[in-house]
Amino acid sequence: MPTPIGHALGGLAVGVLVAGRTGPPVTVGKRSWSRLWVWALCGMLADVDFLFGSHRGVTHSLGAMFAVGIVAAMIARRRPEVWGAVAASYGTHLLLDWLGADTVVPLGIMALWPFTDAFYVSPYGLFPAVCREYWVVGCWIDLVQTVAWELLLLGPVVAAALWFRRS
Repeated sequence: MPTPIGHALGGLAVGVLVAGRTGPPVTVGKRSWSRLWVWALCGMLADVDFLFGSHRGVTHSLGAMFAVGIVAAMIARRRPEVWGAVAASYGTHLLLDWLGADTVVPLGIMALWPFTDAFYVSPYGLFPAVCREYWVVGCWIDLVQTVAWELLLLGPVVAAALWFRRS
């Protein structure tokens, strides 16, 4: 499973491709956010389930992706490019986790919830398992290697998306 850095890079690349990086910022209440930050945050949002102790469940599903898109539509009423980019950026989290190695049972993600609560895992382990034993020195070494791999793999994708959608 990718780290938050990998998820932010995935969300950023897809958000830029779907809606671009320029234009007015996304406004939530009285606060304005640069679109780049919104796309990166949406790429990481599915991991909010860590706070509830049920990682890779409902928040890692197409149902959650559509729900996030609907919330974006309610916030940015007249900006359909924002709705699509928010949902697509969130969706990158699902794709990247599906492509990641998993070491915690149940393996995979609940991708097709609410239609089924089955877990799905890709036969391709594109991203290594992320060590969560932060108190172990070896874990930190693994995390540095994992982030380096994510930067190597996803960094050029982000750069290409930004170049393609340059203002």
